[in-house]
Amino acid sequence: MHTRRYFLKTVVLGATASGMPGCSEPDRPLPTPAVAATPRTLARQLRGDHFETCHAVRDGQALPVAGVTASHDVVIVGGGPSGLSSAYALRDRDLLLLEKEDVFGGNCILDEWEGVRMSTGGAFYTESEQELVALFAEIGAQGRPVVGGDSLVVDGEPTTQFFADGANRLPFPQKARDDFRRSKDEILQRYRKEGTALDRLTFAEILKPYDPLLTQFWDRFGPSNWGGTTAETSAYIGAEAYLWAGGMDDARWTFPGGMAGGAQALADWLKPKLGERLQGGSAVYAIEREPKARGAIVRYMKDGAPHAVRARVVIVATPKFYAGHVVAGLPAAQLAAMKAYRYAPFPVFNVCLNRPGPEPAYDNWFLDAPFTDFIPADWILYAGKGAKERKTVLTVYHPLPVERRKELLVDPMVLDMADGVAEALERHFPGTLEKIAEIRVFRRGHPMYVSAPGRMALVATASRAFGPVLFANTDSLAGVSSFDGAWLAAQRAAREARKQLSA
Repeated sequence: MHTRRYFLKTVVLGATASGMPGCSEPDRPLPTPAVAATPRTLARQLRGDHFETCHAVRDGQALPVAGVTASHDVVIVGGGPSGLSSAYALRDRDLLLLEKEDVFGGNCILDEWEGVRMSTGGAFYTESEQELVALFAEIGAQGRPVVGGDSLVVDGEPTTQFFADGANRLPFPQKARDDFRRSKDEILQRYRKEGTALDRLTFAEILKPYDPLLTQFWDRFGPSNWGGTTAETSAYIGAEAYLWAGGMDDARWTFPGGMAGGAQALADWLKPKLGERLQGGSAVYAIEREPKARGAIVRYMKDGAPHAVRARVVIVATPKFYAGHVVAGLPAAQLAAMKAYRYAPFPVFNVCLNRPGPEPAYDNWFLDAPFTDFIPADWILYAGKGAKERKTVLTVYHPLPVERRKELLVDPMVLDMADGVAEALERHFPGTLEKIAEIRVFRRGHPMYVSAPGRMALVATASRAFGPVLFANTDSLAGVSSFDGAWLAAQRAAREARKQLSA
């Protein structure tokens, strides 16, 4: 007799496998999905980006070619935060934006359940990101301040201010408590003294003098924020994170639904001004410079048919791993730099609850769960003090090591991850399981680049202009994946675009 959950697995697998994200990895056996101890219908919605055209490009398949039917000053490839920001910065020009998905937002796509807005990716921005703050003010999308700091949850007990006086409350040996507290001042002192020279070291190296529990924490924090463990992370990036990790020093802001609210606000602002020039469902598969004329031809698929447009300037606002496939004729050194980037697979599990569940702080971190952290989706509205009878959502971040990317291709394995999320929440916060109405999964194969040592030199080579082809994704900067990075990269590309258009 099939359980309801087994039936759900079978139906979902047949319905969605063709649209799954992910990329070919070296062949290795995939583990057999475990059988749930208690069959439950939890994961009711599995979504992800569509990569049919992208994978065809990656695999070298020949795609049909169409003649050029239109010309524009600027063609922007990608409708995530960077592409939308590029369009905003060049809104006075004749531009066309092409996005492969039917919705805009990239890693910041909004979802909603029973009136609760929730993120499928980006969470917040900070007060120090002044240019992004100004952008949101310009479009009338001022975020809300995040109340309070974050917590580190150990055996169900949350501790806030764990890099300050709260470290004394951590259920750790005294040395570990002392190291949590003192590491912040000491590592920030080193960050201010050595600066970008730290980029040649790993974060793990500068954490060696401290208790291993501190490294264990950062091995959880890093994958959720910049894609890598301490051994994979630039010491400059790790040290800089002490400026904002924990949520107390740099005031945070966000929207209901996280940064997806900001992306949607930007898209909504652009739609009436650009009309049909803001075009979804359009997957770009080739960008070809014209040798005897200024500009390039952009080829894309829409509704199963090929299209081509000419642009005086092209802004590629997609990750470098894809840009390297679609931009023809890149210099060898630049192409090699793009291929050297690594990207972490990152499913997000929105756990929908019929009644409020655990909400000890805004962002809540774990050392022993299959996921790294969760954010109560309505914290921005209630700061943990909402009505007891309301429905709520926990947005659970579940980054995976690069070598596990292929698991996102197997629906039963993703459903088992959802069960693991539910079981870990129940272990730390008994009574959560019975409140779960459903779990919504959004899976992305390559959303976040790993901020590895040596990125600064790598980024400079990978992101330089290739004639009329410019690059504007957040991975065009040396920091961490962020909406602010997308905006800054877009501004830089827009300035260069204006320069070329006026020449």
